[in-house]
Amino acid sequence: MIEVEIKLPVQNLEEIRKKLLESGFREESLIEERDRYFDNDRGEIRAGQEALRVRETRDCLTGKTRAQMNFKGRKLDDRTMTRKELETEVEDGNVCREILQAIGYRPVEPEVIKVRRMLVKESVTACLDSVHGLGDFLELEILTDREEKREQALGHIEDILKGMGYQISDTVRTSYLSMLQSQAGI
Repeated sequence: MIEVEIKLPVQNLEEIRKKLLESGFREESLIEERDRYFDNDRGEIRAGQEALRVRETRDCLTGKTRAQMNFKGRKLDDRTMTRKELETEVEDGNVCREILQAIGYRPVEPEVIKVRRMLVKESVTACLDSVHGLGDFLELEILTDREEKREQALGHIEDILKGMGYQISDTVRTSYLSMLQSQAGI
């Protein structure tokens, strides 16, 4: 799958939430995500602008938890966070982390923790993120199954941004992990 995604720093998540709801989005979930990234001893994954992570998610309303493993390829353009993404559920996040360490991968500091409110409209997912240590962000994403659909998906995301008074140039292309590492001087 190709994840067509933008990330926008915002000052007021509630204002953004209201705009999204007024435009037809519906709330889907409120979750806490804990992302632990991994790399080899030479740092080749991050140096290649790729990402390998184990994510644990807790539903803030039900307490139900789940875990998944993700690999994100290099960014596919110079304006967005669009990447090829491989993702699968895992039964136990702790065991998955132990397996990665047993075969030579090491955890990357720091752990990324965020509270995420997810809204959905058709094929678009809007994530309102409060990231510990960073602040608030809006992520808009569309998953496509083919490269040919990428530009159309990005155009749809740009239309949503414009409808809220933003444009692609207001977005950032830096991951939460990289932002936290930069802030910590890592």
